[in-house]
Amino acid sequence: MTLFQTILFIVFLFSLQPSASVEICRVSCGNQLVRFPFRLSSQPDRCGYPRFNLSCKDQAQTVLSLPFSGEFNVVHIDYLFQNIWLNDPDHCTPKRLLHGLNLSSTPFDLLYPRSFTFFNCSAAASTQLHQAKYISCLSGTNFSVVALPADRLDSSASLSTSCLEIATVLVPFSWTGWSNLGNGIMLTWNEPNCLRCENGAGNCMFKSETGLDVGCSGGFTN
Repeated sequence: MTLFQTILFIVFLFSLQPSASVEICRVSCGNQLVRFPFRLSSQPDRCGYPRFNLSCKDQAQTVLSLPFSGEFNVVHIDYLFQNIWLNDPDHCTPKRLLHGLNLSSTPFDLLYPRSFTFFNCSAAASTQLHQAKYISCLSGTNFSVVALPADRLDSSASLSTSCLEIATVLVPFSWTGWSNLGNGIMLTWNEPNCLRCENGAGNCMFKSETGLDVGCSGGFTN
C-alpha cells in the first residue's frame, strides 16, 4: 500500500467515526429516546452537550435534575423544535412552580411564559371564577386552589373576599394551551442550535473530539 493509499484509508476510517459515535450514543430509557444534545449520566461526556445530563431510573423513567429546582420526570423531548416536556414526580407541578422554578445554571428557558396568580378560595367561591383553572393537587375538602391569568384579574368581577391571593408566578405552557395545570411544563433551549440539522433529518453532533462546536452528519440540505 502506497503512502497516498494509506492516507486515504486513514481519512476513510475517521469519516466513519461520527456515524459510529451516533449509534453508540443513542440510547433509550423506557420509551424515551436519549440522543445529542442529551446524554445519560452513565454515558461518555462527548455523547451530549454540557448541562444536558439525564438519568434513567429503574431503566424506565428519564429524569432531568435542575440545580436549584430538583428532579423532574421527562415526559417527552422534541428534538425537532428543541423543547422538553417535564412533569413533577408527585404529579403536582403547580406546587413546584409556587416554590420557584429556578433555571439558573441550566441551558433551558421557559416556553411561552405567562403570569398566573394563584388563589386559595372557599369551595363555593372558586366556582365563580370562570376563567380560573382548578388545581386539584393543591386543593382540599373545604377549599380550592385556583390559578387565573394575571392579565385578566382586572376584568374578572367574580373575585370575592373569600379568596386569598397566594402568589403570582411565571408559568410555561405549550402552544396548545395550558388545559390542565397538573400536566407539566415545557422548556426550550437555544444552544446548541441543531434546528437546521434536525429539519434536514441529520444527526447533530460535535464537530471534533474537542471543543463545543457542533455540526451535522448525514441528512439532506434542501
